[in-house]
Amino acid sequence: MPHHERLNINEANANLILIVEDKPMIAMDFEQILKNAGFTTHIFYSCSEASAWLADHSPDAAILDICLKDGSCTGVASRLHQDSIPFIVCSGSTQDEIDPIFIRGVWVSKPCQPKILVNAIKNSIAALALREAIA
Repeated sequence: MPHHERLNINEANANLILIVEDKPMIAMDFEQILKNAGFTTHIFYSCSEASAWLADHSPDAAILDICLKDGSCTGVASRLHQDSIPFIVCSGSTQDEIDPIFIRGVWVSKPCQPKILVNAIKNSIAALALREAIA
């Protein structure tokens, strides 16, 4: 799978954030919050579309809802984890109701404050950059 070069966290406008959310109003709200913070976004409303896109693309981070209209995002979360792409789980579910793969992401309860979402993304990208610098 091709990976694009990861950029410095200070170049937030170069960071691509994948949004996987089946409710258009929530997805567009996330998109606007992240664009206001200087990120580029790409939205998918189904697990199957997100999975197909991930076969050829590598975002810097992702925001996932757990349950979409075409099922659970377990496969998407597994792919992101396998490719060392940090992800934020933004869901109304509780952690004891979900597949353990989602616990590998940063948990943000829905609804969430914009600042919390942006900080979760920035911190996840920064933590990955630190791990890659140490490795």
